[in-house]
Amino acid sequence: MDEFLITTQNSLMNIDNDPPSSRRLLIYSSRIEDGKKLEEVFSKTGTKVQTTNSVSDAKRILERNDFSMLVVAVADKDCDGMKLLEWTNDTILGIKKVGIAKNQCVELYNKVYKLGADHLFYFDSLVIDKLTLAIEELHKNGKRWFERKSGGFQGCSKRIIAECSSDATLLLAGPHGVGKSAIARLIHDNSPRRSEPFIVAECAHYMSAAETMDIFRGKELGIKHPLYRNQQGLLAQANRGTLFIHEVCHLPIHVQEVLATVIQRGVFTPQTLTKEVKFSGRIIFSTNVDLAEKVRAGEFSEALYHCIHSNVLRVPPLSDCLDDVIPLAECFIKQYCAENGLSVPRLTKGAINKLNNHIWVSNVRELYSTIVRACSEYRGDTIGKDDITLYETEKEVSHHSRRYRVTKALQHTKGNKAQAAKLLEINRTTLYAWMKAEGISKDYR
Repeated sequence: MDEFLITTQNSLMNIDNDPPSSRRLLIYSSRIEDGKKLEEVFSKTGTKVQTTNSVSDAKRILERNDFSMLVVAVADKDCDGMKLLEWTNDTILGIKKVGIAKNQCVELYNKVYKLGADHLFYFDSLVIDKLTLAIEELHKNGKRWFERKSGGFQGCSKRIIAECSSDATLLLAGPHGVGKSAIARLIHDNSPRRSEPFIVAECAHYMSAAETMDIFRGKELGIKHPLYRNQQGLLAQANRGTLFIHEVCHLPIHVQEVLATVIQRGVFTPQTLTKEVKFSGRIIFSTNVDLAEKVRAGEFSEALYHCIHSNVLRVPPLSDCLDDVIPLAECFIKQYCAENGLSVPRLTKGAINKLNNHIWVSNVRELYSTIVRACSEYRGDTIGKDDITLYETEKEVSHHSRRYRVTKALQHTKGNKAQAAKLLEINRTTLYAWMKAEGISKDYR
């Protein structure tokens, strides 16, 4: 889902990429002879390679956090290689993964991708040139980003490009579902920090204030908890890299105060130490609420607010970027079908009109979910109007008033009243009556 974004790809790709000699690749294969064959191939490119046939050794090596890519040989959906991928997906952040399968199997193919692998190859028909090219592309591009060209997104695109070369603390502001997480990842992947960890703090998932502090500063050895991430603490993991704090308003205020100190003084104190440690990472925050209002209500740290409010990147809702709806939908169709081994259907005119006419309350996230649902159920070469299921919730009805819907319809049709009435599924007489009641000029364009 984080791939749904976003911006001017060519400009971002001008940043120089790490040379092969600075990369480290770990190969796991239960058959050591297969691993050695792969090691020989990659060593010739100048990439530093290590090979193991032991899952426990692979885990120990990966926990050192000095590898940028993992190549795993998988024999079936329950093999040790698959378990290593699953463990890595849950435990090690920011590492790219490639699967090498012994047999062609759709179930295996789908599971490897669900575990976060970027590519899957079949060993028996392996074309080494294609494998090395794919891995080179992963090192260069990291993710498959989508270029959004609507006028409403252009200002955001320019800021994203500028932030890639900045070290300043950044606040991404915008409603739920607009792609704040994806933007943060894009900025990291195209910054000088791209070879360092990208660590995500999902603040809405945390629990008590004490547990939240432990998650950021680390926990004493011997205490097990899945959110503690090897018990280091998020600040230690993100040191020299990027820490993305998603929906910061959910954090307890005393944790916000600690983050303010990290930004102001560039230090933090891990839970397991009594002395301060220098923090040289970058912190990117996100919010879907007005933090100034939270400060006035006593619900947000004034110190942290003053640290982050001066550098804000506002991400527009999808309703302000209507020209992106269909290109994004087509991008999601291709992405889903490629990941699931399906042929790519096209959208019919009726489906296009239905998508264009909908009010996307949950923004790009809702559009993505709608397309995935349609792709998983479609049969044939096209996705038609009836294949797309849209839900109008009570929140949508209350949040988007009649004035909003009429205004958006007129914006979309550039003031054409007949087309706007058709979009709203009313006649022109009713449209004019609604416009008069809502105080909208007859000449609105």
